[in-house]
Amino acid sequence: MMVIASGVGTVIEWYDFMVYAFLAVTISSLFFSTDQPGVALLSTLAVFGVTFLFRPLGGILFGHIADRFGRRPSLLISVVGMAVTSTLIGLLPTYATVGLLAPILLVLLRAVQGVAAGGEMASAATYASEGSNEKRRGFDVSFVNLGLVIGTAMGAAVVGILYAVLTDDQMTTFGWRIPFLFSIVLGIVALLLRRHMEETDAFEEAQATQTVKRSPITGAFTEAPRQVFMVTMMNLGSFAAFYIVFTYMSTYFQTQEIMTPSQASWSTVLSLTVAGVSIPFWGSLSDRIGRKPIFIASTLALVLLSYPLFLFMKQGFIFALTGQLIFGIIEASYLGVLMAAYTEMFKPSLRVSGLAMGYNISAILAGGPAPYVSQWLIGETGIAESPAFFVMLAAALSLAVTAMMYKETAGKPLPAETLNNTSVNFPSLQSST
Repeated sequence: MMVIASGVGTVIEWYDFMVYAFLAVTISSLFFSTDQPGVALLSTLAVFGVTFLFRPLGGILFGHIADRFGRRPSLLISVVGMAVTSTLIGLLPTYATVGLLAPILLVLLRAVQGVAAGGEMASAATYASEGSNEKRRGFDVSFVNLGLVIGTAMGAAVVGILYAVLTDDQMTTFGWRIPFLFSIVLGIVALLLRRHMEETDAFEEAQATQTVKRSPITGAFTEAPRQVFMVTMMNLGSFAAFYIVFTYMSTYFQTQEIMTPSQASWSTVLSLTVAGVSIPFWGSLSDRIGRKPIFIASTLALVLLSYPLFLFMKQGFIFALTGQLIFGIIEASYLGVLMAAYTEMFKPSLRVSGLAMGYNISAILAGGPAPYVSQWLIGETGIAESPAFFVMLAAALSLAVTAMMYKETAGKPLPAETLNNTSVNFPSLQSST
């Protein structure tokens, strides 16, 4: 039940966060001057990137709440914040109505979403990890990233349906608002699911033994800087691939005239579906053979195959669809193991804060910039395959750090607190999926 509660909430969180990316082309014509469509699209993607600048603030805030007051309140507050801000975006006036105030309000609300999203994944992964055990932790925690993929797929599916059934005029008049306004319903569902969550044994033991820290974020950087650095670097390839393959690719297919808006959305839905189905398999496999071999294989595949796959996708609709599916499977292997590995690096009093900071710093470096840099590279170089270079660089850095610094954590108990030179081990519950 702990895994389900964390995973379902993550579905709704990431629907709210990602639907903006699938509407990027339409939003660019509504919130920015249309005198230069290319600049308007870049501005829209830049707003997407700005959101990531605020994620570390969310990591600090929600990491502090989760490590100081409990995993449960952090998960409740973050999901409410995402739902409310997403709904407000759906109510915004456009550039034609209020001029520059429209993009200013859009940036402010996306910034708040960045704060809310900044603590979600770390809190959810920690909650699932602390409710599992060393024999199946990879499998159980993989459902958090499965929630991420399902939420992203929901966003792509809703947008795809709207593009299919509404005319262009209807989409720009009211259709674009529907996915955002739907967030209030999803937020209520998430709140109902998460309000009955129980606190984890690990946090309750930390409270009982008085090992909870007054400033968890300070502790993360002073007591576990190596782990924060490793999470940051190991996550670069995953963020670059995820935000190019599952968010920017829809824009890429449209601007390269490979697919219609509806086809691009449904291609992304299909690739996300295939990826989502395979994520628990990779998590389970990592419980048997270890996290490190899968980390190495997925990052190496991104380094070697990204450019050939972009060349392949240029050949037409079927090629593009197939290429995105292959990218999706590679990214799924990455997503299937990373969160379990990261939670296994930190002791309970620093787990959410340390994971959140490493995760969100990598989001700034490789996640948020990915769509903008991809579009900019194409414009500057004239090379349609240039987004592959961004993925390859990020994946190469992740590969190097994983190979040189990461020591296998699969099959071992979570790190314990130390109190008065005595190790404090926390009991784990066998979670249900």
